[in-house]
Amino acid sequence: MKKLSGNALIRRHLRRYPRSLRQTLLKELNQLVTYQPVIGIMGKTGVGKSSLCNALFRSQVCAVNAVEACTRQPQQVKLRFGRHTLTLVDLPGVGECQQRDEEYRELYREWIPKLDMVLWVLKADDRAFSIEEQFYQTVFTEYNGELPAITWILNQVDKIEPVEQWHWASAQPSKQQQAHITLKRHAIAKQMHISVDIIIPISVKGRYHLPQLVEAIITRLPKQARSPLIPHLQNAYQTTVAINHARSSFGDTVVDIIERVIDFAPLPQIARHVLKSTTHHIAKAARSVWSFFFS
Repeated sequence: MKKLSGNALIRRHLRRYPRSLRQTLLKELNQLVTYQPVIGIMGKTGVGKSSLCNALFRSQVCAVNAVEACTRQPQQVKLRFGRHTLTLVDLPGVGECQQRDEEYRELYREWIPKLDMVLWVLKADDRAFSIEEQFYQTVFTEYNGELPAITWILNQVDKIEPVEQWHWASAQPSKQQQAHITLKRHAIAKQMHISVDIIIPISVKGRYHLPQLVEAIITRLPKQARSPLIPHLQNAYQTTVAINHARSSFGDTVVDIIERVIDFAPLPQIARHVLKSTTHHIAKAARSVWSFFFS
């Protein structure tokens, strides 16, 4: 019922469009609603990839980092919730088997265009990230095509010194730990030549900063992938900020689709102008029916 109600409202706003154009638009909009995000997960064994995914998503991920050393095949885990599918891809290579660098570069050249985002998980109490730096420079910065957004996750910040000062009851670091976390983020940003803003400090065990991580992921995902991610999230992380951003992006993406279809349709210029003048109404309608598709 919900899906029909949502489609019915969208169809009503498309009634003034020529039938052939309307059918093309409905097909494109259906592909948007059923879009299946693909997120790559990177990080050395022991950084907490599985526990992170299990904390964020409704479906349990049993073995995201159980890839054998030196394997050349990524492990794909498909999460399904209702009619929505999310694919997590554990990408091998970081710290596993450096003699296969060239093979890993080929693997990543194949996979990078398929990914909507990469979550690169680092362990907060590691002293150095030379392996990650080398892998990032040789695989990602030398890639010639368009890169997916990378969100860097500094995990297990409850292990930042002084460890005994972590406030477990309030799920917060002490002032001294917070200062050390900030220093760690800036050191990583300098080493990797990235913005400190895309390094998100979290603790799964300490229940720290997970809502902020989800909001950062939603904000940095491609627009078409934001809304389909929401149903997979644990209820606690379906925050107002995340939902509002996904809802707004859904309306914007609907407008992008409509304008693209109109631009390629064999229509007189004045007809294109008239049809495009109605897109703000359709965007408003799309946002109003967002929950029919993604709640």
